[in-house]
Amino acid sequence: MKRHIFIILIVLCVLLSACGEKAVSDPLESSITVYRLLRSEYQTNGELLLPEKIALDGADPVSQAVSALAETPVSDKLQSPIPKGVEILDAERNDDSVTVYMNSAYLDAEGIDKTILDSCITLTMCSIKGIDYVTICVGSEIVSNKLTPDDILLFNTITSPKKAQMRLYFPKTSGSALGAEYHTISFDEDNSAERCILDILLKGPTSADLKNAFPEGVIVLSVYTQDGVCSVSLSGLPAEDSVPTKKDAELAVYSIVNSLTSLANVKSVQILIDGEQVQSLWGFDISRPLIKNESIIGSAAVK
Repeated sequence: MKRHIFIILIVLCVLLSACGEKAVSDPLESSITVYRLLRSEYQTNGELLLPEKIALDGADPVSQAVSALAETPVSDKLQSPIPKGVEILDAERNDDSVTVYMNSAYLDAEGIDKTILDSCITLTMCSIKGIDYVTICVGSEIVSNKLTPDDILLFNTITSPKKAQMRLYFPKTSGSALGAEYHTISFDEDNSAERCILDILLKGPTSADLKNAFPEGVIVLSVYTQDGVCSVSLSGLPAEDSVPTKKDAELAVYSIVNSLTSLANVKSVQILIDGEQVQSLWGFDISRPLIKNESIIGSAAVK
């Protein structure tokens, strides 16, 4: 009998020891997932971000997430999602949410850069147990409120393959620069992201501080992207002498170019008229593919 009891005790000790080892070594109970940006040469199959599990070292998970996002990745395939000059100043947890405080340079982050930054912050913070959403602030101003993983709108990524949050550019009602406002676009196989952007540009802005780049009646005949060049064919354009100044023509052209190049797969834009490559649009040279023009952009986007 004593022999049997001794054997049972040994078995119980082994089982308890195994359970203890599992509790200590299970990484899922003591880790967070940090999202970083893949370098362009490693972006394949539509992936922009790479998740990486890191073990918690006993420090506050929110603080450790901030540090992990800000540090330079060890892998040469990755880069920090935080643009140059932008900083995460602080982050505070409040029950099921985290408020992230950015420096003022965050307001100047543009297009896909801002979307990637917001995505990495939100996905990383929401990997912390009990965190459901993230609010991003600059000073006391709420810039992005209650972001959740379901709100992450990244074109060209598996996170949300049919939606994108884009910063679209329109001429300002005063001055000679482009302003911007954010639009969420939905696209599918029959309606590309490029087409959705152009439809919004021709429809016009919602802000009173911005105005239409093109007159009513202009339509898109076709749009397609190949090898980083997006070819846009416009029709219904008024005569050359109907546009007040060459600057108006430049603003119209770059409202298209700067908006479309916010997409990760578009590096330049070739504007065609009625399917033909022409020398100019209202006196502005469009004979070649154009890249994004930062100098023509005014101050921060309209909220």
